[in-house]
Amino acid sequence: MFNAVYNIVLILTSPLWLIYLLWRIVVRGKSREGWGQRLGGLPVSPQGRRVIWVHAVSVGEVVAALPLLQAIRERLPHYHLLLTTLTPTGNATACQQLGKLVDAVGYLPIDLPVAVGRALRRVRPDALIVMETELWPNLLTMAYRRGVRTLIANGRISDRSLPTYRRFRWFFARVLRCLDAICVQSEEDARRFCAIGAPPDRVHVVGNTKFDQAAVGAQDIQADALRRDLGLPEDAPVLVIGSSRAPEEELIIATAYRNLREDFPNLCIVWAPRHVERAEAIVELLQQQGFRPWRRTQGTPDTAQQQIVLDTFGELGKVYAVCDVAIIGGSFVPLGGQNLLQPLAHGKPVVHGPYMNNFRDVAALAKEAGVAWVAQDAEELARRVAELLENEPLREAVARRAQALVREQQGASLRILDILSALLELAGAEGDRPGYQ
Repeated sequence: MFNAVYNIVLILTSPLWLIYLLWRIVVRGKSREGWGQRLGGLPVSPQGRRVIWVHAVSVGEVVAALPLLQAIRERLPHYHLLLTTLTPTGNATACQQLGKLVDAVGYLPIDLPVAVGRALRRVRPDALIVMETELWPNLLTMAYRRGVRTLIANGRISDRSLPTYRRFRWFFARVLRCLDAICVQSEEDARRFCAIGAPPDRVHVVGNTKFDQAAVGAQDIQADALRRDLGLPEDAPVLVIGSSRAPEEELIIATAYRNLREDFPNLCIVWAPRHVERAEAIVELLQQQGFRPWRRTQGTPDTAQQQIVLDTFGELGKVYAVCDVAIIGGSFVPLGGQNLLQPLAHGKPVVHGPYMNNFRDVAALAKEAGVAWVAQDAEELARRVAELLENEPLREAVARRAQALVREQQGASLRILDILSALLELAGAEGDRPGYQ
């Protein structure tokens, strides 16, 4: 009855979301890439190999999946690994950063029985791992009923989404019962999952895989060589602005930068928007402020540049290595913030806005460790950054504390892998090979 009602609603609303998809393609010029896979035509898994299917909705989840996939590859090398995403940017990041780690990359099928059933028959997974909180009812229930071991990895429920989950607890509780394990980031996330109907004995607090990823991503980065490749002048202080997301926020950051230049005339910025499509708007904003920004896709400049807009995929994590201070986007307007672990892994002090709801636990740890500061507006942002730029001993102390914090919080990927391995061993002991009739 539950699935029937859900599927009827999907069918009745399908004209609306089909119109929306056509509008995105025709009016906004979004890519039509991957629609065969979205209808269930995922790559066929090779005969005779066991299969693990990992789903990561977009760029952030793909990044979080990296250390887990590395751990799976090392411990279970004989498994065929499929990684799916929902967004084109997530897919591009997966292909660029994980193409050699996984056996196949694709798009998640639409959550209709015909598409999900087709995908399951082609992929034939032994296990399905969903990163963070992607609760697709048909995918999870159909996989579970076929004997596929189903897990949430790096699970979390944000402040913003919690009221919705609670309101529809009767709906989500049924989906959560189709999960063999729910591996969450914190005790608070565990309480939230249980509050919306997750069986308590299936909820495991394992930590955040992004601590593992940040440590891996910070290794073997040659900051001086990267600085030259970006075209930054030698010895000039550098701000890296990571994942800004809205015009109002970008104006706050640009205003703070302009004010900082009065006291630090050689201060450089490398600015990475959350979505590459916003690069042009940032270029125009900086031009309005009297600057001459260089776009990363123009290549390495012949002369040193002081304002660089990072309009590429997958470079932000390593670019933090060249900065003196990092500014975290998505946090100066109520959008929940962005990942601050990457600059911390490089030992860089972080300044962010008041809206870090989606990263509340990490932000609290960073503040407690004395490696992150909060700014409410452009004036306070400029003041916080100036204090850090003027105090080299403080930046050196932050480097030690930040890297120690990241090291202390590592290990989530291996804990998730232990749970996955136990489930796969149990399935093998029971002779419970999934069926795909």
